[in-house]
Amino acid sequence: MRVFFVGAVTAAVAAGAGLLAQTPSVQSGIYTTEQAGLGQALYEDRCVSCHGELTAFVPEMAALLADHTFKSRWQNRTVGELFELIQVEMPQDAPGTLSPEQTADLVAYILSGNRLPAGEAPLTGDVEQLRRISFEP
Repeated sequence: MRVFFVGAVTAAVAAGAGLLAQTPSVQSGIYTTEQAGLGQALYEDRCVSCHGELTAFVPEMAALLADHTFKSRWQNRTVGELFELIQVEMPQDAPGTLSPEQTADLVAYILSGNRLPAGEAPLTGDVEQLRRISFEP
């Protein structure tokens, strides 16, 4: 009986570790460099006038999107939350006008501007899937 219990606990721990390893994060390469490039063009057209360049040290009117404040704000949150915020509230002069694809491209550019790794598959516009991607490694 004791051997069975130890074996069951070991299997449960291994299964839990496997689930943790499968939980995607922004460190998993969740966008492509091509997608970030599309996002950059859109950012320069629709976002830079308020947020400034991603490499800026001082904000224009709105918060910077690639600094320690941004990283602190999104700690313990998901990419889905960022996606929804952008899609519903941005751009400030025309909220809700970005398509899911445009929003995904912008998120990809913001991730690249925060020096997070690119991957081989583009970021999706599926909010449910994005809610499972953490900003934590």
